[in-house]
Amino acid sequence: MSCVLKMWRMQKMFDIIIPILKMKPKYLQDCLASLKTQQHRKFKCYIIDGSPEDWEQYEESMEVINSMMDNDRRFEYHRHPNLDEPYVSEAQNYGLSLGSNPYVSFLGGDDFYYPHHLISMKDAIDAENDDDVGFWFCMVRANDKTTLDFTTFKIGRVKSYLQNHYLMYPFFNKEYYPFFHYGNPIFMNGLVLKRELVEEVGGFNEEYQIGEDIDLIMKVVVNGNHGRWLPYVGAYLRVHNDQSTNQNKIDSMNSEKKIVWERNLAKKRLEHREYEIGWKHNWDSMDEFEEKILSKAIKHPEKLMNMTTPPLVGADEIHNEMQRVSEMIGKELTPSEYEIMKGLTSGRFHEKTIHEIVEDEKLFLLKDDKELKLFNDRDIVI
Repeated sequence: MSCVLKMWRMQKMFDIIIPILKMKPKYLQDCLASLKTQQHRKFKCYIIDGSPEDWEQYEESMEVINSMMDNDRRFEYHRHPNLDEPYVSEAQNYGLSLGSNPYVSFLGGDDFYYPHHLISMKDAIDAENDDDVGFWFCMVRANDKTTLDFTTFKIGRVKSYLQNHYLMYPFFNKEYYPFFHYGNPIFMNGLVLKRELVEEVGGFNEEYQIGEDIDLIMKVVVNGNHGRWLPYVGAYLRVHNDQSTNQNKIDSMNSEKKIVWERNLAKKRLEHREYEIGWKHNWDSMDEFEEKILSKAIKHPEKLMNMTTPPLVGADEIHNEMQRVSEMIGKELTPSEYEIMKGLTSGRFHEKTIHEIVEDEKLFLLKDDKELKLFNDRDIVI
């Protein structure tokens, strides 16, 4: 290894961007503290805050941030550039523009790293010999906090499990990667990307309120790069009721918010639809989506989510669909291979593999609203 390369490797490697919006101070404390305990200490962290100053926990949140930044120049705090609509994609792009280190990571303010994460990533990057690898990702342990309603009482459930749908990744041929990434999210808190590749594709699409992470990875992969799965657990993901993509929040959205949600999903689907297998493409532009699908769905808001889901390819059309995909990957697909790839892009592969490694679970009897509030407010990590 040349002296120049050795000196470069000794410099900071990672920019870590943490977008936050009304983040619980306890969660944020854990997140920032996990960076302080990293075995690899050469990084720069950019906190991008979209929280309004009149938020009830704003001062407590700032106390946490200031205590962590005290005499530590690795941390910088910035206000979100668009406080009227502080979407995460814009926060991530803004943080990206502030840094210059060659590798970037995006960490949720309610998540945290294990102490070995960055040193493990550094070792993997240093050992990499494939120039086409553009990102590295590890397994993530999830902490899922939900409430089960039995009418007369409620049960609070907290379970810890591994996000393990990555296990097949090393066995796929490269031509399968875009199909995998279309239907299987890479959790951002376990991901490190080459900065140059993120900048080449223009960063995150700021028109997306959801799905901006999948879109970014798809653009990098379609450009000819792929990932390297690393067989270790490096990060912790909290799944809770305050998340914007929490299923309870989605289900309780009013019609206006559901329409915005569906428009975002449609934009993402349209952007990479050639990698969607087994579904009919019954509209080819956002104007067509508005006219053919959304205009009808709006009349039945209770069925909105279902009506915007495209229909499956019929039995008489499967041959043509198999031929289309065969031409994309440069080989004739067998029926079994077609079904596997269809499962990859539909999300079924993700759903079938994500829940298999449950490590621990705790149940709490919630007899009244007071106990429910206490459960929701508690930070329960298992």
